[in-house]
Amino acid sequence: MRYLWIFIFFFSFVSVDAQGAPDSSLSAQELLARLDREMDFGKGLVKGTYVLIRRNGTSETWKINRFFNGEDALLLFDRKGRGLESKLLTKDEGENVFFFNVLSAKLFRKTDDEKYESLMGTGFFYVDLSGYSYQANYNPLVNTDLEIGGEVYYRVSLKPILPYFYKKLVLLIGKKDLKPYRVDFHDRDGILFKTLNLKYGPVKVKEVSGKVEEIQKASRLEMLDLNTGSITVWEIQEVDKSVNPDASLFAVDNLSR
Repeated sequence: MRYLWIFIFFFSFVSVDAQGAPDSSLSAQELLARLDREMDFGKGLVKGTYVLIRRNGTSETWKINRFFNGEDALLLFDRKGRGLESKLLTKDEGENVFFFNVLSAKLFRKTDDEKYESLMGTGFFYVDLSGYSYQANYNPLVNTDLEIGGEVYYRVSLKPILPYFYKKLVLLIGKKDLKPYRVDFHDRDGILFKTLNLKYGPVKVKEVSGKVEEIQKASRLEMLDLNTGSITVWEIQEVDKSVNPDASLFAVDNLSR
């Protein structure tokens, strides 16, 4: 079954139309910077849904609101019929991570290896949603190109500066449009165990001025867990940059309130 999931995932991989040829002199750091850029929605409030789809077909859905002030982020997970279930607070660009279970009223601080634990049983680990910079935490190296379905991709190996659980990440960036499309995660034994697929679409953005426009962005992040066969989808629907979160929102002591 695991190999069937891999087969389906790889052959359902679709790229968007080309937007111009890249400069052949692009460095590995410049390519990696494009991943950080796509994952960054700026300061304010990001609204969306967070869905866990298990191998047996059952699913769980949360409404997710992410407040961000530039260094700290607060993610609120709300489930229909249950209300607010949990809070994820990341501080200092993911350096410090705290998880508050609203239902049990318990607070957990995630350090080092604990950041590489599954968030609420989903394919995303705490570190994946911490808002940390890939450029600051990985050394990139461009490998040979990879062709999938007639499209050619830069293949960039990312070695962690401080290794914990991820031994290596492999980033695929389209050579035609220079957009990141996939990140493969390898565990401490070097075995591929999950894959993040970035899909692009329109996202409604409200600027500080109040102006609202739609931009093309990586609006759907799909994490395929090859060990469990589950897929976790974070779909971003709206960004409100006019929201200026108060500093107290990111205080650890306020998580229980």
